[in-house]
Amino acid sequence: MHWDQFSVPKIYIEPTAEMVIVRFSSHPQAKNGSIAPTSLPASQALAENLIAKDKN
Repeated sequence: MHWDQFSVPKIYIEPTAEMVIVRFSSHPQAKNGSIAPTSLPASQALAENLIAKDKN
């Protein structure tokens, strides 16, 4: 096991949706650039869904 396989947790805060997501990674390439193209749009979609539900 190599220490470079681990990443500092990433925190996504969306106050309008009253949402906090903390992402922990332990993949061989757990760098943000490797998974951000997937995780950031997913986080945004969750926030948009929560905001839409709150309006109804």
